[in-house]
Order: sequence, then C-alpha cells, then structure tokens
Amino acid sequence: MPFLLLAYPFLEFWSLLELSAQAGALATIVYILLMIVLGYWLLQMAGRSALLTAGRFPSAAALRGQLFAGEISVAFGAVLLMIPGLISDVLALYVFLRAALKAVFGEGGLRQGPRTAQPERDIPNRTANSETERGPVTLEGDFSRVDDD
Repeated sequence: MPFLLLAYPFLEFWSLLELSAQAGALATIVYILLMIVLGYWLLQMAGRSALLTAGRFPSAAALRGQLFAGEISVAFGAVLLMIPGLISDVLALYVFLRAALKAVFGEGGLRQGPRTAQPERDIPNRTANSETERGPVTLEGDFSRVDDD
C-alpha cells in the first residue's frame, strides 16, 4: 500500500505526459483547467444539496440517522476531478456512475442477489412459535392512563 501512495503522483504525471504527447500541450492544459472548473462546480452543488437536505429536518436528532451518501459521493468525485491527471478522473467517473446507479435503482440496486428480509428485533419474553404476537410494546413520550369507571 505505501508503494501505491508513493507511485500515485508519478503515475498521474505520466498519464498527463502521455495525454500531452497524443493531443498536444495546449489541449492538455485546457483539459486540466476544464476538469478543475467542473470539479469546483460539482463541489458547490453537492454542498448546496447537503444544506437543502439538512434543512428538511427540524432537529439534529432527526438528522442523525440520515446519511448524505449521494452528496458525499459527488463531493468526493468532485475533489478527484480537481486533481490533475487521468487516473483520478477515471476514479471520479467510477464514483459518479456508482452514485447514479444507487440513486436510480435504490440501495440494493447494485447487488443482483436475492433480497433478504430484515432481521427482527430481539424482544424479551417472546416465544419461538408465536409469529403473530410481537411481544411487549414500549411507549415513549408523555401519556396519562384513563381507566373506565
């Protein structure tokens, strides 16, 4: 792994040199600037989307369970686009396609296996043969008991 971290900048530089040899220096510079501007724009859009998503929740407790997976994926891909080089751009494209597939097909859309049912909660005093009985119910909040007189 440390070898990949050391080799990554050199591989990115090598990919830009190859692009420059094939397309020309001016086209390579325009490509780099275009990707930086596109990454910056996408990063701004992901930030706005995250703020709008957070604004829909009345409190931090309601927001706690909500993950910004789509916004985080777009932000990570935007940062990858802003790094000069073709390898990071290919990785950004992979991140964007994965986020788009997840948005279109839902959470389980990328897996082609059978969907399994969610495991049931472990409820105390529950017998194995009583499938219709859900066990004790816990009520949270303020309530008062009203007895029939």
